[in-house]
Amino acid sequence: MKKAQGKQILGNTAYTMGGMLLMNGVLQLAVYPLLNARMGQEELGSVLYIMGLVSILCPSVGQALNTSRLVVRRTCSVTNGDYDRLLLLFAGVGGVAAILGSGSSVRGGLTMALTLLLVLMTAFRYYGDVEYRLNLDYRKYFIYYALISIGYLAGYGLFRLTGNWFLIFLLGEGAALIYVGITGSVFRRFWKKSAYFGTAAVRGFFLTLSYLITNTTLNMDRLALKHMVGNEAVTWYYVVSLIGKTMVLLVAPINTIVISYLTRRERTLNKKEFTLAAGAGFLVAAVFFLCCQIGTPLFIRIFYPDLYDAVSTLVTVVNLTQVLALYSAFLFILVLTFTGETWQLILQTSHLVIMAVLVVLFTMRDGIIGFSYAALAANVLRVAAVIILGYGKIRR
Repeated sequence: MKKAQGKQILGNTAYTMGGMLLMNGVLQLAVYPLLNARMGQEELGSVLYIMGLVSILCPSVGQALNTSRLVVRRTCSVTNGDYDRLLLLFAGVGGVAAILGSGSSVRGGLTMALTLLLVLMTAFRYYGDVEYRLNLDYRKYFIYYALISIGYLAGYGLFRLTGNWFLIFLLGEGAALIYVGITGSVFRRFWKKSAYFGTAAVRGFFLTLSYLITNTTLNMDRLALKHMVGNEAVTWYYVVSLIGKTMVLLVAPINTIVISYLTRRERTLNKKEFTLAAGAGFLVAAVFFLCCQIGTPLFIRIFYPDLYDAVSTLVTVVNLTQVLALYSAFLFILVLTFTGETWQLILQTSHLVIMAVLVVLFTMRDGIIGFSYAALAANVLRVAAVIILGYGKIRR
């Protein structure tokens, strides 16, 4: 029985990682390098800025409501309509925020309409995979993300014909939504709400707020560099940080398995176990850092050869920043197993505030290199804070 369950967990993890890696591989190894060759650094920076806003708002809404539904269903008989209404409301507000935040990057009625449509569709897509998580059908989960990948590639073909880059992402998100519409039911009975709508709204709002803080921190580079340095700097930092950020896709499913196992134990971690786990995580982080140091220059030379000279001096500090972010996320998973969820919001908010202050001070003085060191310092402080919290909360 346990062996069969273990094989199922391993298979589900493989489907989850495979789908996410495929989608992001298409974006990072095909779509964005091709856009850079076609548009140039300046225009690509503008695209990345808009997509940065999408990356902040849409997962914050879609993933938060996705996760909230998984948790709330255990105690409340919620309906599709409860979350579909919230999704439309929160994503609509997010779409308006994206238009206002885009400034000069979004001009004209058509571009505004396409930005709003992209935010709505992407938020619904982030929520849509809850269909397969509710039913533990991770094979269809993989197909869901494979269709997004195919849609992106087809959308790039339309971009070459029309010159409209929005079509790349709209086609990808649309392919996924059509698939979940055919194979699933989460968007059916859209307007039917339950007596637990208020509970779903309150819990969904606070989880969305938590995700919003996290995603703003992760995409701070696009926000700050766009307004304080320029579009080219957005492209440079994006390219250098790409390998490190991709590592998050590999570690996220592992973190899920770790917390699933630890929360099934009757007792929490003791200091010795926490120290051993933290040490093991540090060794893995060190290996990841070496891989990034080797992989990042090769990646840039192959896919962005025109940027190599401009960004080569950033490689080490940016890779160290990304690896420390990975390590702190792993440590936090350990700490969450024996502390309250309130600490998640406290640490995330503190990290965002500290990073924002450091970024403003360092970037105004030294530009993109100043931003890089500000992000590194903020992540060093986050690792230290999580370790201190961990040892402070362990009872023995």
